[in-house]
Amino acid sequence: MLSVAVVEDDVVFSALLESYIKRYAAERHMKIDVVRFADGAAFLEGFHRQFQIVFMDVVMPHINGIETAKRMRRQDADVCLVFITSMSQYAIHGYEVAALDYVVKPLDYDLFVIKMDRAVSSVHVDAAFVIQQVGGMQSVRYSTIMYVESQKHYIVLHTTAGDLRMRGTISSIVDSFKAQGFAMIRKSILVNMAYVIAVDATGVTLDGVSERLPVSRTCRADFRKALTVFVARRA
Repeated sequence: MLSVAVVEDDVVFSALLESYIKRYAAERHMKIDVVRFADGAAFLEGFHRQFQIVFMDVVMPHINGIETAKRMRRQDADVCLVFITSMSQYAIHGYEVAALDYVVKPLDYDLFVIKMDRAVSSVHVDAAFVIQQVGGMQSVRYSTIMYVESQKHYIVLHTTAGDLRMRGTISSIVDSFKAQGFAMIRKSILVNMAYVIAVDATGVTLDGVSERLPVSRTCRADFRKALTVFVARRA
């Protein structure tokens, strides 16, 4: 699934852009999730590296689009950014924050398709895992999860943006996580093999994780085999 954010204070244009994205998804037979934010502050508060494409208005109250994008880039240097503007001269500011493109209001659907095709082709569509939080559902990209561990009746996702907890068991998610490049190092821990930087007889070190994670004797052989296959496929 592709996750797209629309950061736009003009409610009418925001709704129009959302309708364009949904129409595009239907025509391309793609799954695209769209989340709308009324301003930059609301977007930054809810931003956890969960989007692949962000459409952002340049002129907004409180925090303008350029400043919002600068703060976003501190968390995610890879997200595809497309600016929304009513005057094309604002587009030059996009170089400051590595914007891919810009759209000018008013926007017709045919031009939007050209812009969206370019944006989609620039990103790696990363699968996401949806968890239930107190405030509602939250989508987390598998690529941002370093490892997962079971703690009694909870699952803890250790991500690059912090830890997330949800009720559940490792056994209920193991198949979906293995399909996304994770491997079990003990009955209570799944690690993202993309983060593995060192392995020895009894433990594994992950990039971004300070503590060394122990590998159980029963999982050792299967983990090494899975890691060998994973590395070979990426070579």
